[in-house]
Amino acid sequence: MIRYCAIFCAALLAAAGLTAGTAYPQEGTAPKETLSFESYLGKIREKLPELKKNRIAVERARNARLAADAPSDTMLEGSGAWNKTWRYSSNPFSRRGYESTYSANLGVSKKIPPTGTTLRAGASYTQFRSDIDYGSFVLPDAYHYPSYYAGFTQSLLNNAFGVIDRFAARDAEMKIAIEKLRADNADKSDLNRYRKLYFDWVEQAEKLTLLQKSIANAEALRDQVARKFRLGLAENDDVQNAAASALQYRAAYEEAAAAYRALLGEIGLLVDTSKYAPSPGEFDARFSASETANFSEVPFEKTRSAEIYRLMKNNHNYAREVAENKLLPQLELHGMVTRKAQDSDFAAAAGGMNNTDYYLGFSVTYPLGNSQAESEARIADLAIEEVNREFDISRNDYGKNLTSLLGTAGGIKKMIGISGERIKALESKYRTEEKKYLQARLDLNFLIASANALTAERINLLGLKKQLIYHHIDYTDLTE
Repeated sequence: MIRYCAIFCAALLAAAGLTAGTAYPQEGTAPKETLSFESYLGKIREKLPELKKNRIAVERARNARLAADAPSDTMLEGSGAWNKTWRYSSNPFSRRGYESTYSANLGVSKKIPPTGTTLRAGASYTQFRSDIDYGSFVLPDAYHYPSYYAGFTQSLLNNAFGVIDRFAARDAEMKIAIEKLRADNADKSDLNRYRKLYFDWVEQAEKLTLLQKSIANAEALRDQVARKFRLGLAENDDVQNAAASALQYRAAYEEAAAAYRALLGEIGLLVDTSKYAPSPGEFDARFSASETANFSEVPFEKTRSAEIYRLMKNNHNYAREVAENKLLPQLELHGMVTRKAQDSDFAAAAGGMNNTDYYLGFSVTYPLGNSQAESEARIADLAIEEVNREFDISRNDYGKNLTSLLGTAGGIKKMIGISGERIKALESKYRTEEKKYLQARLDLNFLIASANALTAERINLLGLKKQLIYHHIDYTDLTE
């Protein structure tokens, strides 16, 4: 009798889940490699297509910046022509015949956006030939006109100091900064889902472990009560109650196992779950960090989202300033210096280019109405107004989400404390009921109910801890 009581006592303690040690459920016999949280995130970053997609907008902005440098590219310019003309004359004593002209030009030009200046330089050559017979006059049949030149065009008023020329490059740089922040924001949101999945992975595995132990303990209790029944020390309803409890745990395990397999299927798209298992220590460490975290009110203006809106507004303000400049007249100052020579001998002409031409002038263009510039200014005004309204909407949404997170996080912390106290109370209650049952002063149903409640509360505490980790992840995502 004493031996059976000792065995039965051990079984009851096991049913309450008071045995030590945890182990992850293994789908196969091969042991799995423990995967730390950071290593897990590294694998996710390598394969998650959303992260690669988020970078496309940044690359587009960089490509636009490259295209914005096109106006400052050095341009190579060249031309050539041949002309043969029959010469008429109303003077009956004048000779008639063909005159031919050959010309070629090669030069370079470059725009300097910071100053709004265009520089040009090059060389040209023209050859004049005559097939006219002038009789007793001896005239050369060809003349050579080589020259080289250098000049500039300086924009004034609407493009003073290259205001318009610089717009494309600076606008592209501002958009790169915006897209980088947007991509970082999107990356964090996309990764946060997988951050949570890691802790789901740990929680579900721990839950299965708890249920596995509960099944083993409940079945051990069932077998011990059955032996007592055969010895006439227990009633049949005790045996059936113990069996029903074991079956109830098996049903709960199968339900949890189905959810676990679905979770592994989702994580397995990016991480080999047949090779790796999460580290329980990561869950405990993250819970401790979440529990001690300062869930404080961070102003929306200090978040990355607010910074994106500020950069967007600055970008539209800049576009507005340039559009206003376009409303001014287009005034350009032109200058050119040319060195040239003329001779019937090409070598003499090329070696004696000592004659100089000077040119200085200006041009003015002013479209009456200038509808395009006015439209661009209006578009910029509307864009600024839109950003202001989006900022207000996002700030309101941020305030609501932050208030909810702060309030809920505090509630979860309280519930975790209550759950911990409830587990202590249930453990004490179980030990008391176990003594009473051994003394035949308590029905077995009460003992089984206490064991079930204790297991359920432990699973509930695990879920509450995961919820707090979730809230810390969401809080960090929202306030950064």
